[in-house]
Amino acid sequence: MDRRKFLKWGSFLTVSTATAGLAGCGGSDDDDDGNAGPSPGPVDPARYQYPQGVASGDPRPDSIVLWTRVIGESAAAVPVRVQLARDEGFSQLLVDAAVSAEPEWDHTVRHKVTGLDAGANYYYRFVAGASASPVGRTRTAPAENAAVEQLKFAFISCQDWSVNHWAAFEELAAQDLDFVVHLGDYVYETVKAGFQNGAVESAHAPLALPDGTARADGAVYATTLADYRTLYRSYRSDPRLQALHARFPIIAIWDDHEFSDDCWQDRQTYAAAEDEIHNTSRRRSASQAWFEFMPADVALDIANPSFENIRIYRDFRFGSLATLLMTDERLYRADHVIPEQQIGSEIGSRYFVPKRALSQVEAQKMAAAGGLLSPVSILGDSQRDWWKTQLRASTTAWNLWGNEVSLLRMQFDGAQAVAGLLAQGLATAQPVLAPLVPSMAQALAQDLKGADHASGKPVTAYPTLSALLSAQASIPPAAFAAQIKPALDAQLPPSLLLDEYLLNADQWDGYNAERKDLMAFVRDTGVRNLVALTGDIHAFFAGSVMDDYDAAAPEPVMVDLVTAGISSNSFFSYFKNVVDTDPSFAPARPLVYTEPDGAVLNTFNNTLKQFNGDWLRYADTDAQGFAVVTLTPGELRCVFNKLKPLAGNQAPALPAVATQTVLTVASGSPAVTVAG
Repeated sequence: MDRRKFLKWGSFLTVSTATAGLAGCGGSDDDDDGNAGPSPGPVDPARYQYPQGVASGDPRPDSIVLWTRVIGESAAAVPVRVQLARDEGFSQLLVDAAVSAEPEWDHTVRHKVTGLDAGANYYYRFVAGASASPVGRTRTAPAENAAVEQLKFAFISCQDWSVNHWAAFEELAAQDLDFVVHLGDYVYETVKAGFQNGAVESAHAPLALPDGTARADGAVYATTLADYRTLYRSYRSDPRLQALHARFPIIAIWDDHEFSDDCWQDRQTYAAAEDEIHNTSRRRSASQAWFEFMPADVALDIANPSFENIRIYRDFRFGSLATLLMTDERLYRADHVIPEQQIGSEIGSRYFVPKRALSQVEAQKMAAAGGLLSPVSILGDSQRDWWKTQLRASTTAWNLWGNEVSLLRMQFDGAQAVAGLLAQGLATAQPVLAPLVPSMAQALAQDLKGADHASGKPVTAYPTLSALLSAQASIPPAAFAAQIKPALDAQLPPSLLLDEYLLNADQWDGYNAERKDLMAFVRDTGVRNLVALTGDIHAFFAGSVMDDYDAAAPEPVMVDLVTAGISSNSFFSYFKNVVDTDPSFAPARPLVYTEPDGAVLNTFNNTLKQFNGDWLRYADTDAQGFAVVTLTPGELRCVFNKLKPLAGNQAPALPAVATQTVLTVASGSPAVTVAG
C-alpha cells in the first residue's frame, strides 16, 4: 500500500503515515519569522486562501493532528495536499498526502500524521493549486518511557473577542514552549451581552451572527451551525491567534461558552424556564463547529442523533515526567443541584447559593438515586470511572488535570463579614473601641446569627455585643440601646446576605459530593503530584484541594492552579457590578471594593482569603492573563502573567505583561508556595 495515501478514520479526519524519501518541492521563499513557507509554484492568492491560518494539536510520541481551512472562488470542494518535513525549507517531504476540503465541513481540513519520531520538531503546510498556506511548526510528545528532564507549556482560557485585547497571544508566541493547553471558552456564543459591553481593542470589530437568537436584554446568541462557524472563523482570523497556533501544538477542551453560558448537557440557562428544555440541535451544532475548527484527535458521529455524539475527554503522556488528563465538564454534567427553575433565578441556584441548602438538596438527590453520584455529577459515571482508571495506572512523576472549573472552595460567611464591617464602623465612630474590634466582630456575628429573620431583615437587641461593651468599655445597657443599637440597625442588610454562601455553584463547589469522592480516591489510592490546570473564572487563584472542605480537619490532597482569562472581563468586575446595581447587595460593597481618595480599591481578594484562608494561597480577582508552567521531576513552577490594560482602544505595546507571580509545587507536597 502506498504509505502516502490517506485513510478515512472516524468522521472527517484523514490519516497518513510519514515516510522518508519523498521528493521535496523547490523554492525557498520563507519569511524571516518562519510563518510563511516556500510556494510550490507561482502563487495566485485570489484563487485559494487560508483565512484562518494553520494549526496543529494533540501531540503524541508518534503522531500529530494538522489543521487548516482553505477557500476557493466557489463553494465546491478544494483538493489540497498536506506536506510535512523536518525543515522549514521542505527539502525532503515526509508526507505529501492528497485530501479534500469539503463544504460539508466548512472547507476545514483535519489530518492526522502517524509514524513520526518522538520528541521531534516538524514543519507543515497545505497546498491548493499553486497557493500554499503559511508554514506551521509542531512538535511530537516524548517517547512514553523517556526520561524527560523538563516540559514547558502554557495554559489559557476565556478569550472573549468582544472585550479588552489579545496581546497575550503575541507574548505567548514569543516563548519557547512544548505545547499550549486550552481549557475552554475559545469562543463566546453571545454578542452584545451585558458582560461584553466593556472597552475593546479596535482590531476587533463588532461581530454579527447570520441567524442568532435575540434575548430580551439585547444579547444575541449563536443558535445554528452557521452561527457557531461564524464565531470560529472570526476568532481565528486574528493574526496573533494564528501565529500562536502556527508555532505550537494545542491540546484543547471546551467549557460552557463554546455552546451556552453555564450549560449542562444540551440545556441552556439564560432564563430559569429554559432549564428543562432540550436544545439538542443547538448543542450538536456547537459540538460540530468545535470539532471542525480544533486540531483534536477525536471523532464525531454525525449519524448519531444524540447530543452525546462526540467524546473529547482524553489523556496524554510526556515520557516518564507527566500524564495529562483532559476532562469534559459540560456534556455529561447533571443539572445544577438547586435548579434555576426551582429558584426562579441564577441567584440561589448557580451563584450566592446557601451552603446548607445545597448540601441538603444534594443529599436528597443522592438518596433518591440509591446513593449514586449520577444526579449530582459534573463528569458523569463513565468519565469518572475513566479518570480514576487513568490515575490508578499512572506511573509518571506528575499527574496534570486539564480541568475547566475550579476545585477550590470559595465560600462566604455573610454574618461574619457584616459583623466585621459593623465593628470597624463602631471603632471609627468611637476610636476608644478600636482595640475591641476583633471581639466586637465575634460578638456581632453571634448576635446576627441568632437574630429573628422572619421579616426578611434581622431583628436583634445585640445581647452579646451589649454585654461585651458593658464589661470592657463601661457602656451601660441603657446607653447601648439608646445610642449604639439604632446606628447598627440602620446599617443591617437583608437577612439573605447573612447566610453562609458558596459564591459559584457552577464550579466544583456546586458538585461537592463528587469532588469528595474524587479526592477520597486520590488520598486512598496514593496518587501523587496531582495538579489541576483550571480556567473559567476570569481570575488567578492557587491553593490546595481538600479531601473534605466541611470536615473538622480537612486534609490537602492535590493542588489547583487557576489562570485568569485571556481577555474576558474579570471576576471582580462581575461582583462590583452586582453591589453597584442591586440594592439588596449594596451593603456588601465594602467587601468587594472601597474608594479611598476616589480610586477603586479591590477588597474582594482579601474577603475571599478571609473565609477560605486554610486552602487559598493566592487570589487576584481583577486580572487578564495566562499561565506558563515549567515542570521538572522535582518541582512544578507556574508563572501567572497579568496583562496591562487597554491603551485607549489599542492593545498595549510589548511587553504587554504588567506583573508576574511565581508559584511552586514541590514533588510530594499538595501545597503551593507563592514567591515573595
